[in-house]
Amino acid sequence: MLKLALTPRWLAGLLLALVFATGFMLLSRWQLGSASSHEVSADPAKEAVAPLTSVAAPLEPVLASEADTMVRTTGHYERDSSVLVGSRVKDGEHGYWVVARFVPDEQPDRAQGTFSVAVARGFTADGDPARIPAEPEGELTVIGRLVANEGPVSSEDSGDPRILGSAATAELTNTWQAPLYAAPVTADAEVPAGQSLPLDGADHLTDAARLSAPDEGLVPIRAQQYTSDSLNWLNIFYAAEWVVFAGFALFLWWRMLADSHRRRQHPEEFFDPAPAAGEEGRIYYEQSTGRYFYYDAEAGQYYYFDDAAASTDPTR
Repeated sequence: MLKLALTPRWLAGLLLALVFATGFMLLSRWQLGSASSHEVSADPAKEAVAPLTSVAAPLEPVLASEADTMVRTTGHYERDSSVLVGSRVKDGEHGYWVVARFVPDEQPDRAQGTFSVAVARGFTADGDPARIPAEPEGELTVIGRLVANEGPVSSEDSGDPRILGSAATAELTNTWQAPLYAAPVTADAEVPAGQSLPLDGADHLTDAARLSAPDEGLVPIRAQQYTSDSLNWLNIFYAAEWVVFAGFALFLWWRMLADSHRRRQHPEEFFDPAPAAGEEGRIYYEQSTGRYFYYDAEAGQYYYFDDAAASTDPTR
């Protein structure tokens, strides 16, 4: 069978099968890449605290490459602006974020008017708007994580304007009647003016980070970067399918080669001699090629068992 496989015809067939198999394997690799494309890893560079204006800008959305970055901004809280944002969970406990309007001192040159930042000061299990902690007074620096924006969600307590269903900046803009940056910040530290910032040499937040009074009943949110190691199993299934197709392309070539070799070696298994007189029904062997052929009386020609017409010369 090796001699037959090394003939130009079967070498060309093998080359074609390899081309198909390679294409199928490339498609399998692409599907595997798609399966893991949803994985999200933490970016160490985002842990270095940067000025808010260097990461985000008013009137522009916060991209995935910018979200979850630690930022700082100096300014003041707007009095009596705090609201509760529901559907929050902290260490297994359901509750609310206390979100207040923070007005930075530094405003981008191209900003039209004064833009504020929605700052989630902390987590509380108390859903009574009357007991929301007051905002700290005076100049201070807020250090926290710029988290991805949320979509508006109706609150179960829709009758109270101080309880919202999400921290969507669009909804908070309507609540405060003030333009906002396109994503909220979860506060890790509130530092009054004149005090040193709780940062190390690499501008990373230290354990000395604290919220500023009044913070009774508030638990720091300590938001972390969003990560995901989930795989798309449908893509993995498709990848396995392409591997099967690649194997089948090579198997099909081998199977056709094996059948051709067997027809050459045992033509009687593939040809039922007709009980007719003369040449028809007889099997001939061609020593020069090692191939068997027969005569077809209806066509008036000789045929190889594994190929097209051989010759019209019966002396072969």
